Amino acid sequence: LTTYLMAYSNNLLVFCFFFSLWFLSSYARTNCSDFHFNGKSYDSCSHLHTLNSFIHWNYDVPSRTVDIAFRKSERQHGRWLAWAINPTSTGMIGSQAFVALQRSDGTLEAYTSPIDTYGTTLVKGDLSFTVHDVSAQNINGQVIIFARFELPMNGSNVVNHVWQEGPLQDDDTPGSHGMSGDNLRSFGTLNFHSGKTVPISSHNVKLNSRSKIKIAHGIINAVSWGMMMPLGVVLARLRYLPLQEYYPALWFNLHIYCQSIAYFLGIAGGGLGFYLGRQSSSVKQHTCHRYIGGALLVLATLQVLAHRLRPSKEHNYRVYWNIYHWCTGYDTIIMGILNCFKGFQMMDVGIWKNAYIAFLASLAFVAAVLEVSRCYLNADKGTATPEGVSANGIEDKA
Repeated sequence: LTTYLMAYSNNLLVFCFFFSLWFLSSYARTNCSDFHFNGKSYDSCSHLHTLNSFIHWNYDVPSRTVDIAFRKSERQHGRWLAWAINPTSTGMIGSQAFVALQRSDGTLEAYTSPIDTYGTTLVKGDLSFTVHDVSAQNINGQVIIFARFELPMNGSNVVNHVWQEGPLQDDDTPGSHGMSGDNLRSFGTLNFHSGKTVPISSHNVKLNSRSKIKIAHGIINAVSWGMMMPLGVVLARLRYLPLQEYYPALWFNLHIYCQSIAYFLGIAGGGLGFYLGRQSSSVKQHTCHRYIGGALLVLATLQVLAHRLRPSKEHNYRVYWNIYHWCTGYDTIIMGILNCFKGFQMMDVGIWKNAYIAFLASLAFVAAVLEVSRCYLNADKGTATPEGVSANGIEDKA
């Protein structure tokens, strides 16, 4: 019994030791006052309620001058973050932002940017109040924006503040931040005198019309070009299964209906995309995404027109039409998938990107199973290709 109690006590001590280490490390991560800056110190700080961000500050009451340090853990390069105060509202429009870019090569740049549109790309500009200094550092994986400015002359120590993060585009300009979760809750009020921070309820944060159009554009195009188009190709491979004997036109109808619906949805989604582009025509952003989208609409339209002009299977030109149909179709599929990933990068929605990868992997698995089934059935029949199917795999159906 004594041996058992001693062993139990030792295990309990080990557990308590590691639990204490975990608790202290967790406390250190969330207790903003324990962070040490290089040659700077701040009297007040607050752990913000979203995006795992912190704000530190010193406030000189007589001059209404504030020194702030906004920091966030960001070990990934090719990202931007910003902290802003809004002298006129609680939302994004009217915010006066301090921005830091961490480029793909690891270099940092800090500047100011006034926000007057939802389509902003955070271009450099002067703020509506006096700014004495702005800079950025990376300290142990923490990207920090330092700024010194004078509070707007409205007589209040309380400000509406906003903070955000997002990806950089290929040309190292800020892309769109995420449109869900914490990115839509990163608002609040901050009292520089008392140190009190109050989050704004997410029920009070409503999507503007442009954001709603952008989300609709992404969902429609992901479903049409990114999912239904490749699904239509896989459905065409049902012609290799034994059910072809009982339902000879089933695969053909599924293939046509699936890709026709995808085409018309793609036109709607593409129209929304061109509308968004026209609304921000002065901003040269996402040009590659736009060009691929335009090429997709052209290729898909040519494919639809070619279907109406398809020669009979006995015609001498039918083999050339089959080659054209195959090449144009697969080009459309590849470009559609590529543009979906471009869209995920722009919207900074990693969870949906992972779900889409899982969908593509599942679809590829089904296509591989159907291909193995085709080879097995052909081996049993001793034939190279099923009856009614050309050598290039395109159905010669009148």
